[in-house]
Amino acid sequence: MVEVPLTEAQFAAAAQQLQAHGVNLTGRSGTLSRDGITARYNYANELLTIEVIDKPFFLPVAAIESQMRSYIQKGLAQLDRTA
Repeated sequence: MVEVPLTEAQFAAAAQQLQAHGVNLTGRSGTLSRDGITARYNYANELLTIEVIDKPFFLPVAAIESQMRSYIQKGLAQLDRTA
């Protein structure tokens, strides 16, 4: 499970970065899907939680979570550059 503390601005930047990679967060909670990977996400109390619920058998959950964290970090870095 991915848990990342984010302010409102950081959540918006992370969502934008994920969208740039084909992962759309539509609202504060829901389900996202791409390339056979499905996950539930929730953003509440300044905490983004993403839980992988389905994936191809050959992809480890840790690799998927690592990539999601990377996308979020890129969004945060981009937000820092514009601040």
